[in-house]
Order: sequence, then structure tokens, then C-alpha cells
Amino acid sequence: MKQTKKMEPYFVIKYQGYIIVVLVLLAFFLGLWGFSTIEDGKKFSILHSIVLTLGLFVFEWIDYKNSPILDIASILAIGATSFGLFSIFFSKHFNNWHIKRIQKKPYELLIGLSEQNIALLEKSYSGKPTIIIEKDKDHTHIEYFKERGFGVKALDANKAIWLLDLTCVTRVVISTSNDRKNIALGKQLLNFIKENKKQDEKRSIYVSIGNRDLSVLFKQNVISNDDNINTNVFAFSLYENMAKKLFLEHSILGYQSKIIKDSEKFSMIVVGDSDLALEIVYHLAFLSTLPNENPLVLHLIDANASQFKCKIEKTFPNINLISHLSIEVTDIDNETLEFYQDKLWECENLTNIFIATKNEEKNLEIALNLQDTTYVKAIGHKRFKTKVLFALYHNLGLGEEINNNIDTFANFFTFGNIEETSTREILFDEDLDYIAKLIHLNYRGVKEIDRDEMYNNWIGTSPHKRDANKTQALHIDIKLLAFGLKKIKVKRKNLADRLKNNREIFEHKLEHSQEIKEELASYKLDYFPKNFTERYIDSVARSEHNRWNAFHYLNGWSHNFVRNDEAKEHLCLLPLEVFPDEIKETYQYDLASVYNIPEYLAHAGYELVEIEEESK
Repeated sequence: MKQTKKMEPYFVIKYQGYIIVVLVLLAFFLGLWGFSTIEDGKKFSILHSIVLTLGLFVFEWIDYKNSPILDIASILAIGATSFGLFSIFFSKHFNNWHIKRIQKKPYELLIGLSEQNIALLEKSYSGKPTIIIEKDKDHTHIEYFKERGFGVKALDANKAIWLLDLTCVTRVVISTSNDRKNIALGKQLLNFIKENKKQDEKRSIYVSIGNRDLSVLFKQNVISNDDNINTNVFAFSLYENMAKKLFLEHSILGYQSKIIKDSEKFSMIVVGDSDLALEIVYHLAFLSTLPNENPLVLHLIDANASQFKCKIEKTFPNINLISHLSIEVTDIDNETLEFYQDKLWECENLTNIFIATKNEEKNLEIALNLQDTTYVKAIGHKRFKTKVLFALYHNLGLGEEINNNIDTFANFFTFGNIEETSTREILFDEDLDYIAKLIHLNYRGVKEIDRDEMYNNWIGTSPHKRDANKTQALHIDIKLLAFGLKKIKVKRKNLADRLKNNREIFEHKLEHSQEIKEELASYKLDYFPKNFTERYIDSVARSEHNRWNAFHYLNGWSHNFVRNDEAKEHLCLLPLEVFPDEIKETYQYDLASVYNIPEYLAHAGYELVEIEEESK
């Protein structure tokens, strides 16, 4: 973890502990050697030589005949003692000087040494100069990060912010242990930027908010179209990022991706009533909109499953309006044998089991019992087709061992590791953000991409629309699976090659591609499907509309014949099949969102490839 590639003046402080130890050891051994072999004829015992050597560190010397060895030992001892005193009495002033120096160039600011921020710095540090604000002066990581060249202010954030020059700050991550404090600091930072007219530089502020209700409130009160400042504000939660990473790595269809080609009902199970389990339910609700509108039965099993369902319905008020989704509860304590013998574990087309209680040891215990009790015969006879995914928040290497052990733990995978989730790739997720911006541009009918124009337009977009575009970007993998495709990240090919490759592969999967292109060319749709199964792209476009519906229902929206954003009412919150004539033209957006996937991915650095066969 290096602050910069070149040698910094802070190098001495960064390695002060090592420097002092080396000086002390060298001085001690040279002193011991010198006093044991002194040339003036005196003979000192080993014990007395040790005493005399220790005296060198407190500036007490005896008269001795010329001895280069003792001279060097004295110099080293003086250096060790002086440097130690300097570290004790002047390191604070040196740290303040270092902080001022950091602020003269682009830098990042982290407020709060939460577990997330510690992991962010340790596992995916960018190399940019960074300042840390932590209120707890006794926090165990303060000296740790000081020694590694970070500027650290051990001060209350409300006071520390006003002592900083934010002109050059590019990114701020606020993650203390208190949601309300994080929100207040986010607002304070925005006000500071406005009042001091520091709007010219592009910057991003990430605010950790675990409570979904507070997150919605923060977005509504802080981010508005008329702020007129060049600042992106994001509310994030650790559990939301855990769920996002989970579904980036594991399909909602598990090893049974063939389900996407028919209309069969499929099932999933969620064990636990944690905040992570809540985020899993949220993601499943919109990711599970498939082209053939397959019904999904989501089973909740826990001692408090009924209460958890009430929590889900309170958090996502209109989740019951999502037509393809039904939620069933089974109240059984996982400490009982009945839990593992319940018929629920044999439900139809069970693709995934998610184990997400608050206790990671309990999650591991449940997974092992399912393996050794519930599914032992199915596993032994190679008939087990369900993925079992269980949360290990601090796996200490155990997660990798389980994931890589395909013999003992086939079908079993861990997720939710805080260190792996609190990375720049997941927290900042610039690829997802960029694809969402491209999607938003497409909705506005923009064909040419101007990055500055795209950024400025994104800044002026409401948080609700941003989130809608991001969920659409997350749903792209499902749409690709419907066509037998997947995306891979490529670095070497240029944009033109990626565009050509993606369009050719995608067109190969389409029927009526020229007809679709002509329909979208003028952005005036005359064709509205009478049957959404006649052209497969229409089925996939319908899944996009259903995804859009699900997202809005999850966020408390409902249908009305007159759109009213303040009342969370929209005239398009209907199945496509019953659209009245006056809104049928809006279907163009759903169709375009599918047809333009090759372009979105190419611009974000992805290439399309065909899926040869199922992974299981």
C-alpha cells in the first residue's frame, strides 16, 4: 500500500519504527563489541559492557582510547535516541504539515475508520494521496495508517472538515458507525462546497446509510436538479453492495439456466431475517423478471420468517404488486431437526438457497447441515442442482477454501465477505455507473456520446431515475442469458473492434434485426406487438418493462392514469399487454434498451461472447 510511486518526505515517518529498531540494534551490538575489545587494556565483563552500552543511549560515556567501533556505536545511539524523541514530540506537527501538503494536489478524503473504510484502504487503495478523519484518538488503526503515509486527523469530523481545503478533493467516503451522523456530514460537505464556490472540479461523495428509509430521505433532501454544483452524491450500504456482488457472480437461475427458455415456475429460499437478507429479496424482485414471465416463489424460512415478511412489506410497500413474484413463509427454528427435514428443501425448480442470518457461524453451520443431512443423498448421487450460498462476513480464508473445494463443497459458495465487498470496484463501480449513464442518454434520444455532456446531464438527474437506470444495467446479464450470451471485460481491443464484435454476435441471435433497426431509427414506433412471443426480442423487451415495473413497485410507486412523480404515480405501471393506445409508443424505450445492449457494453469495455454450455 504505497502513497505514491516516488520517494516522499514522509518516508522517514512512515518507517520510523523500523529505523529506530535498526539504529538501536546496530548501536547495541557495536557498543557491546567495542567495550569487550577496547584497546586501552581495560577488560570489561559482558554484564558491564552491556551497562556501558546502554549508557550510550542516555548520553553517558566513559573515557576510552581511540575506538572507531565505539565512535560509530555512539553516533548510532545518539541518532536512535534523538529520532525517538523527535517521533514523540514532533510527529504531530509533521503529520499536520503532511496533511497540508496533501491538499495541494488531487486527493481523497475518508471520514470514519469503519470496517468498510479500513478494508477499502487495505485491499484496494488507489495510490492517490489520502486524508483520514477519525474521531476516536485511540483507534487502533490511526498509527497504522500514519506509518503508511496517510494524513490522519484524530478529530471530530464536524470540526475537521472546516480545517481542510476541499478545493482539490476528488472523492469523499463517509462511513462512521452512525447513519444520521453520516447524513449530517454529507449535507455539511455539500453546503461547504456551495458556500465556498468550489463547484468547478468534478467530485463524488459516498455516504454510508444502512437504513433504507433514511437513504431515501437523504436522496430526496440533499440531491436536487437545481443544486448547480459539479458533485455526484451516492448513498450506499454495505449490505446492498454485498447483494450486488453476489448477483454479479452468481445467476439467479443457478445451474438451471434452461429455465429462461420456457415458462416454468422456479423457486428460491432465503434463510434469515438480517439486513443482508432484505437486500437479497430486493435484488431478486427485479432481477427475476424473465422473458417468458416465469413465476418465482420466494420461500422465507426462519424462526421469525413471518415477522421478516412484514418487514419486507413495510420496506417495499408495493412488492405484492409484482405479478411474477410470490413470497411464502415457513416459521421453523434452525436449531431443530425439523428445519432440515422440511419438504420445503425439495420444492420445484429450486435454483438457489441464500443463507444470510446475522451470525456468520450460524450461516456456516446451516450450510454444513444442509450438505450433510438434507442433501447428502442428492449430492452423493450427483443429482443436486441447487446452489447453496451462505454469508461469511469475516471468512479469514475459509471462504476461498470452501469455494475452491469442488469435491467436498460442490454447489456450496460463500459471499458477503466485508473485505471483498468494500473495494473500489464494488463501492464506486464505475462500469455500472457508466452503463447507467449511457442508458439514460439513450432514453433522451442521444446518439453521439459526449462525456462532459453525459456527466452534466447525470448530475441533474433525480436519484430515483439514476437508481432505475442502474437496476436496468444490473438486469443486462439476464437479458444476455436469454440470448445465450454473456459479457467479458477486455482491455486491449479498441472501441471500434468491440462495437463491431458485439453488434455482429448480437445480430446473429436476432430475427427481424433489420425490421427492428428501422423501427427504432426515427424513435417513432408504429409497431406494437400483438403477441410478445412472436419475436424473441419482444419477449426480452417485455422482461425489461416488467423489471421497470418491479423497481417502481419496490420503491412505493403505483399506477394512475395521470403521471404524478411527487405522489409516486405513473401511467405506464401496467403490463404491456393492456397498454392503452395513447402510451403504446413508450414501448420503444423497452425495445431500444435491449437492442442497444451491444453498444452500452462496448463503450464500457465489455465484449459479447456466446455461452457454449451450462457450467453445471
